[in-house]
Amino acid sequence: MKKLLLIAPYFLPRRRVGSLRPFKFAIHLQNFGWEPHIITIASDGQLTRKEQKLLKDISVYQLDPPFDYTSGSGSQLQKKDERSQNNNFGLNDWIDKQFPVDTWLPFFMLKYQRIRKIVRTVNPDAIWSTGDPWSAHWVGRAMACLDPGRFWIADFRDPWTLSQTDLKKRSSFSAGIDRKMERRLINSASMVSFTTDSTRRLYENHYKDLDLNTTTIYNAFDRLLFDGSGPESIDLAMDVNHLNVVFFGKFRRLSPAKPLIDILSQLKITEPSAAERIRVHSFGNLSKEDARYAAEKQVKECFKVHDPVPVEQGLQVLQQADLQLLSTNPERTDIIPAKFWDYLAARKPILSIAPNPEIKEILQQTGTGEQYHHSDLKQLAILLKSCVEAKKADRPLPISFSYRQDEVEQYSAKSATRKLATVLDEHIQ
Repeated sequence: MKKLLLIAPYFLPRRRVGSLRPFKFAIHLQNFGWEPHIITIASDGQLTRKEQKLLKDISVYQLDPPFDYTSGSGSQLQKKDERSQNNNFGLNDWIDKQFPVDTWLPFFMLKYQRIRKIVRTVNPDAIWSTGDPWSAHWVGRAMACLDPGRFWIADFRDPWTLSQTDLKKRSSFSAGIDRKMERRLINSASMVSFTTDSTRRLYENHYKDLDLNTTTIYNAFDRLLFDGSGPESIDLAMDVNHLNVVFFGKFRRLSPAKPLIDILSQLKITEPSAAERIRVHSFGNLSKEDARYAAEKQVKECFKVHDPVPVEQGLQVLQQADLQLLSTNPERTDIIPAKFWDYLAARKPILSIAPNPEIKEILQQTGTGEQYHHSDLKQLAILLKSCVEAKKADRPLPISFSYRQDEVEQYSAKSATRKLATVLDEHIQ
């Protein structure tokens, strides 16, 4: 069986955005003739019993950091006891903005010999690194250089320097070095993979002079994780007299509640009785800015906050919804929010106000919902009013929904891993 080394700084049990992508590849790769080996940053988190079972026969090499201020979850499904860790940005946050690439880079440099020893032991046929953190690609390049003929894929989960949203508000010094480093890394990679076609095209156009070898491998849902296991079932106690809209995560800076607040405010003006019958369920407190804005617009009572839930019970939660809401920062035009893929598995209508047009294409292909521009306030207010009336009359919601199972399965983790394995096989041969 061929061997693939996955360089994934964030990997379970670390509960950060991006940790599930390499995990979902790892647990399926052996079905397609590839033995996964993972290099990751050690975490003090705990695997669930389900995760332990799925990773039982997979080699995970953990690098112990001297300290780790990112151990708190960056995930929207963030545990209560981790929240306090993320409130202590201060100096760490400032350093992160000023430091070129990211602050994990010196850690990986210090661990270079340890990583090199792992690579020599595993002797992989190919290397796959995923960012961010973007220093993962520095490791990928360094390890690929140990054997110049070794195939290396640099996986970009989001745009790095070409992002329209300044995720860390980088200093001009660090941003300049980032641009140089990004060019150097993607020029060295055997292939650059992306999670959306729009991001792939963005990079191809920007780096025309490099003649990049690229592919798109979407994120995916994985029914292996949705077994509903846990100490007890999760009941959101949704009032059947309301239209229950689920936002599977926490409203945050990259996915603010403001676009939805504006829609609810419009509905409050035109049809106040309909607005009162809507409940938006999310999993983490609103930010101070969103809470203040919702109160100003007199729609704060529409929001109901729940504790985060384990991934295994996500499907159980989503299936309690009348409507699944997909939203993100309007400037993030090149990404597809990770929750979208779980929505596809839930068999409930999806209302998207996220800006990426690929989402609309997938919704139409799979028959799972509709997409609108977040600024279409009147049209969206009318739609929500109609949904409230349909719920009250026990009718199907007036949203296009004709769930096509075969089309949906194209976006499963198994299908995504098959594509990755096919890409690897073609180039190894």
